[in-house]
Amino acid sequence: MVDGLDADAYDALVTAAETYRAAVVVRLAGEVGLRTGEITRVAPRHLSDPGVADVSLLAVPADDAGARSETDEGSPGGGDAAEPIDRETVVPSSLAAELRRYAESEGLGEAEPFVDVSPRRVQMIVSETAERAAARTDGAVPADLTPRDLRDAFARRLLVDRGVDPHAVREAGGWETLGTLDRYLGPLDGRAVAEAYAAAGSDGAAGGTDADAGARRSTALGGFEALADGDGRESPLATVPARLVESDRWAEAWVVRGSADGGRTEVAGAAGVDREVLVDRGVTREGPWLDAVETGDPVLTDGDPSADGRPGIAVPASYRDVTHGALCVVAGDGGPVSETEQRELVALGRCLGWAVTAGRWRDLLHSDAVTEVEFHTADEGAFLARASAALDCRVDLDSTVGVTDDASRLYLSVAGAMPQGVADVVDGTGGVSDLRVIETREDGCSASVRVEGGSAVRTLTEHGATVRDATAEDGRVRVVADLPKGADVRPVADGLRAAFEDARLASKESVPRSSRSESSFREGVAERFTDRQWAALSAAYHGGYFDWPRGSTAEEVADAMGVSSPTFHNHLRKAQRALLDGLFDEEHRERR
Repeated sequence: MVDGLDADAYDALVTAAETYRAAVVVRLAGEVGLRTGEITRVAPRHLSDPGVADVSLLAVPADDAGARSETDEGSPGGGDAAEPIDRETVVPSSLAAELRRYAESEGLGEAEPFVDVSPRRVQMIVSETAERAAARTDGAVPADLTPRDLRDAFARRLLVDRGVDPHAVREAGGWETLGTLDRYLGPLDGRAVAEAYAAAGSDGAAGGTDADAGARRSTALGGFEALADGDGRESPLATVPARLVESDRWAEAWVVRGSADGGRTEVAGAAGVDREVLVDRGVTREGPWLDAVETGDPVLTDGDPSADGRPGIAVPASYRDVTHGALCVVAGDGGPVSETEQRELVALGRCLGWAVTAGRWRDLLHSDAVTEVEFHTADEGAFLARASAALDCRVDLDSTVGVTDDASRLYLSVAGAMPQGVADVVDGTGGVSDLRVIETREDGCSASVRVEGGSAVRTLTEHGATVRDATAEDGRVRVVADLPKGADVRPVADGLRAAFEDARLASKESVPRSSRSESSFREGVAERFTDRQWAALSAAYHGGYFDWPRGSTAEEVADAMGVSSPTFHNHLRKAQRALLDGLFDEEHRERR
């Protein structure tokens, strides 16, 4: 089982946790290597800062039945001086931050366990989470996963994937001998042994060679630095290749942008080789980059004409479900691309995809004008189109909320159909589930559904657009979105067509962007309140009702105002609604 729990499967497992506590349980086993009983004993006081970047230390309390006690010399980490500590282990900085946030949100004292349940309940939490993850991933996550399996995966990841010193892994996990870790280490062939010696700088002579040092340094670091140093004047699609070829390792680097469905493609950025040369090699028509975009996986370019017959690799430049293109590099020294280099470049590709999307969002935020685009689709894969056709109704999408990386919850306003009709369409549509009726009206209803996979709105959002309106009638969806002024609409349209084949761009125009100052927004919202609503909201705010923990209860605020608790709640709820109405789309409320 453990062999099949790769990084993606583990991420899916964590995502399947329905509660904050369940996620903490999974991560303490899978990323810290704690045993089932140890998970129930660690508390905020056991976390400490070792003075090493990106990690924290966690002192693991010993079982009462006797483990390595260090009380004679004082307890390491954050443990109590009278508390026996079994060992210290390392906690990734992201998990340490989550643990501290969890403790704060739950109001835990320094000595109160993060997971105050029985070891048996810990096992049940992992089992329940694994079953949900297995159902969502078609078995990629084993349904019978246990905390012991997560601890095994922890050891394998450190030893095999990250190459951590087995001595350090043994101490972190509390294994008695190095021999107990043998089962996590597979056999090595002669080449792997030789590479290990080379990486350690041991070639039979005293000290390492310059080549050894070069093999150990990151060859993708320049690309990451280009993203970190970006000032917005140049596209990351151009700056990343330029910084990669500054390394002696890569002779050429380029980004091919376009869709994988035969549409027009282009070289968006290149370094170490002219774009015309790349076009002559056929990179805009075919090649490994196309496979990288289609599969979402890295593809080696050894011997391919697009890479001039030299070793190289193409990795997708992706953000969530959107692939902007592929980043390709060609080795300058003729050496094959190592596994470590593959991992670095795959990570760089993901960062590049995120940077492209974030850049569009930034440009949209600062632009005084926008490019308004309107798309239409009647694809049956679009749930809104299917529902409006089946029920002969109008469906307005009020909001889309991301639930996981692969699922969204759509909030709908339906005119001309009742909840039962919507339920029938949901039952007959794959990937759509969990209908929740919010309100039933004489001429329709409001409801929400969970949608697995992409949607037109989600696809456009992940391409950096802001969706302003989405409506479906007669089996056709109309989506209006804003892009930064002067933005290239073609990659966005290509991305939408990749999800919905018949999607077409119906209109495109540059329009001025309306702006509201902070003061005008405040005045506009204030006009929505009655005097009593404003008094209730102000008293609750200044009385600490919205603080955590609360400075005043509802009853105390109501008493201070001289009204009953139900009256206070009535005014407060209406005031909150008025405040939120000022933040969200007013057109929705006008339709209602």
